[in-house]
Amino acid sequence: MDTKSFRRVSAQWMGFTLSLFVIFNVWTVYFQAMEQVTIFFALSFSIAFMARPLLGKKKEDKPWCLAVDVIFCLLLLGIAFYVWVDYLNLVYRAGMPTSMDNVVCVIGILLTFEGARRTVGWAMIYIAGVFLLYAFLGQYLFPPISHGGYDVVRVINGLFLSENGILGVPMNVMFNFIFLFIVFGGLFGVAGGTRFFIDLTRSMFRGVIGGPAKVAVVSSGLMGTISGSAVANVVTTGTFTIPMMKKVGFEPHVAGAVESVSSTGGQLMPPIMGAAAFLMADYLNVPYLAVVKAAILPAIIYYLAVFGFVHFYTLKLGIKRDTDASLPPVRKIIKDFWVFLPPLFVLLYFLIAGYSTSLVVMYTIIVVVGMSMFKREFRLGPRKLFTGLAAAANESTTVTGACAAAGIVISVVLLTGLGVKIGNFVIYFSGGNLALGLVFIMLASLVLGMGMPTLVCYILLAVTTAPPLIKMGVPPLAAHLFIFYFGMLSMVTPPVGMAFYAGAAVAGADTMKTGWAAWRIALAGFLLPFMFVYSPSLLLMGDPMDAVLAAITALIGAGSLSVGVVGFIKRSLTPVERGAAIAAALLLIKPGWITDLIGVAVVAFLLVLQYRGRQPSRSEAV
Repeated sequence: MDTKSFRRVSAQWMGFTLSLFVIFNVWTVYFQAMEQVTIFFALSFSIAFMARPLLGKKKEDKPWCLAVDVIFCLLLLGIAFYVWVDYLNLVYRAGMPTSMDNVVCVIGILLTFEGARRTVGWAMIYIAGVFLLYAFLGQYLFPPISHGGYDVVRVINGLFLSENGILGVPMNVMFNFIFLFIVFGGLFGVAGGTRFFIDLTRSMFRGVIGGPAKVAVVSSGLMGTISGSAVANVVTTGTFTIPMMKKVGFEPHVAGAVESVSSTGGQLMPPIMGAAAFLMADYLNVPYLAVVKAAILPAIIYYLAVFGFVHFYTLKLGIKRDTDASLPPVRKIIKDFWVFLPPLFVLLYFLIAGYSTSLVVMYTIIVVVGMSMFKREFRLGPRKLFTGLAAAANESTTVTGACAAAGIVISVVLLTGLGVKIGNFVIYFSGGNLALGLVFIMLASLVLGMGMPTLVCYILLAVTTAPPLIKMGVPPLAAHLFIFYFGMLSMVTPPVGMAFYAGAAVAGADTMKTGWAAWRIALAGFLLPFMFVYSPSLLLMGDPMDAVLAAITALIGAGSLSVGVVGFIKRSLTPVERGAAIAAALLLIKPGWITDLIGVAVVAFLLVLQYRGRQPSRSEAV
């Protein structure tokens, strides 16, 4: 067996073992929290070392490289064994580590950096490295961000053998929530669920202008809220939707951008929100349904804005209606794919009923497997189950690597009190001005969210950028949704955006060109957080009539922004008209009848100019 085959087989079997271990432990709660997370960490990073060679997949996999990776795997498994065997003693001597504890911590930290490098890339390493340097050297910085200094033993034990570090909250969240969602999404897709969403939305939008692109928006939103990962969603649904968009005339970079923006929106859409909804409810000590209620209207407006872009862009290109006669009607698709409906109903029903999230996903996985037996073409037999579970574990290593690196950041933040310092820093430089504070927090959230999976991104931002907003008087739920939105929008914001990277790869387009197109399409998402901070009624808080008015102005503003970005309604807009459309959108951000009235009047004037002018003309794409 050559090195590549050995790596592939080893990664598959370890992945299958990891999936079984998580399912077994969630079902039985056999291991203690630290034990289960350490074993999960060791198996996940062992898969990463086997699946991603030391020198990269594109270079020759030399025998010595395999030997190094095997040693890394053995060290990881040794760490897991050490924690499992000595767990009670570790608990009793907390704060008084032995020499062996220190050795385990150093090895664990070094392997975390190497594993994160292979799974997430250098960007996350740089972020974690800067925070680690801050822990060791922060005492030499200037106030107010300096700290008193900490000894090496305290730092390394806080980073690894504690509940606030690498094996802390992010890894626990990964073990209990994200991994099971990845398994569910993987088995759902392997059985044929992705095709179900694609065919259903294609049939629904048959005969509609820009149908294929609107299919991408809806199907990616549906699949995105299940998958819990914008990137995973792009590479699954995008495989179908991006070629469809290119076929009808969309430029490759725009097709990739539409898919990446739509997939990112799946993380903002209730009821799951990439599993962040459950953690947000727990963090804020509010009912889960309160988070869903608050998030639903902004998410709908986000998607309507993306829809608006697709519609006007299609008109600008002069694309005809999709009249694919080969598509079966919706009724027939539901009849053919009915086995995929019960798992979705089970998932939604038990989540809304308030059951444990991990058990709900477990039940849903069982229903997916059970329902697949009713149709031969969707049946998840032993081979498919093995492949699906192994593939899900392999796919999860990217998120696990990010969780481990995020654990380093969170450990340093909690150890040094950096979160409070960032809050004081923002309040000081903004002079207590909310508008400036929001801009600073937006920029910080975009930077800290780069390359982060959904839940890890939220956890990191919740301890760093949310507190200053709450200090400035923003309602806690609005503050957490504000930072969550910008953390997710980092996925489609150049220069580092994992979703548009994936979209460009699938579309065969220039990466940065795709990134800037995605950023323009997602601009409404950048305005919405400011809108619901200034007008919490958009989160369905307070008087219902205020919520209705806020929703109307937000919808008009989102539509106006889409028009300004595309530069087309019935004909191409002049530069002045485009500027007026964008200005109208900005006027509709801040609540107040005067600004709303001016914004609506500008939009109405533009519509009159367009519909009284000449007929539509085709012009070059944005």
